[in-house]
Amino acid sequence: MSGGTENFCKSIYENFETIPYYIPIEQIKWNQRQKKEEAQKIVDKAEEEQVDVIISNFAQAIYNSQTLIKSKIPIMFVEHCIYPIPNVIYRWNQGIKNGHSLFWVSEWQQKKYEDMAKRTNQPVIRHAGYIRPGYVKVKQKLPKKYKYECGTIGRCDNGKKPFLLKQLLKDTDIKSLVITSTTQFDKDKPYYERNQKWSDVTFDDPYDKVIKKISECKTYFSTWEGETYGLTSLEALSCGVPVILNSDKDGIHASTIIPASKEHYKVIPNKSKEELIKAIKSFENVDRKAIQEATWEKHNKEAWKKQFENCVDKTIENFKINQTMSKITPKRIDSIFLFRRYIIQWLKNLIKTRT
Repeated sequence: MSGGTENFCKSIYENFETIPYYIPIEQIKWNQRQKKEEAQKIVDKAEEEQVDVIISNFAQAIYNSQTLIKSKIPIMFVEHCIYPIPNVIYRWNQGIKNGHSLFWVSEWQQKKYEDMAKRTNQPVIRHAGYIRPGYVKVKQKLPKKYKYECGTIGRCDNGKKPFLLKQLLKDTDIKSLVITSTTQFDKDKPYYERNQKWSDVTFDDPYDKVIKKISECKTYFSTWEGETYGLTSLEALSCGVPVILNSDKDGIHASTIIPASKEHYKVIPNKSKEELIKAIKSFENVDRKAIQEATWEKHNKEAWKKQFENCVDKTIENFKINQTMSKITPKRIDSIFLFRRYIIQWLKNLIKTRT
């Protein structure tokens, strides 16, 4: 299962014939000197290909580079990162001032950044809008019988914490399923070792098997409150499975923008066993076919492509407006206001002569 950011860029590259150049995230160098070199490579390649727009799916890492901020090609930054860094907010404001566009993938994420901007006495970020992180790919046949009351998908680490579902439902008669992957980093091994005892857990299943298994669950539990891309919730909804979102301390979750209707999800207090059980039971008689159809209508490939194209158009238009406005000198601004004042006075005189 690929991550949301990689999946986003790959989907763009595969679905738009006009995208000429793609840099996978693993190729980006992270120290300051190499980051500047990578940013310059992107700008040079874009100029060579005469592209209309540069698209970046990791604004926090790349936008921090002055090379990109000063680019004369409009940049469409898609920010997926969940926790703000004050100096990055400063850079974003610089980039937006230069005419580039910043898109969020969740309302939750935008709120976190606005809170940090206010706490650090910086202007609240003027974002360009929201962008849909992905689209549904497999229309799974709804099962006649469900094997599990609740399921979840998540990488095996303390951040995604997929085994929270097992921990909350411990000592209950509710059957649950955890779909996860092999631990990728040494720091996550203790989490894996602590959770080996659970039954009904699968590791490293292929995509089609993951979709089949999640469709056999009556509900889906999103364990990590910062799931900005929300692809796993999207996949569950596309199978007609309603989602239960584990909120943060403020009572919000990053994936609320994904469902097609408020009837298709519930947000519960952080790590609340009682509320999780109540939410699972509340979806007992839900119309799963209706959830599936509504999700496909909102998140099919064509709808996703259209929304993405609109965001690209908006990025280019914002840049053109900014470039035009930046050429207006103070003297020209004064002349515009004088002309406006003259027109207003002329209209007032005209009205007087007719009354």
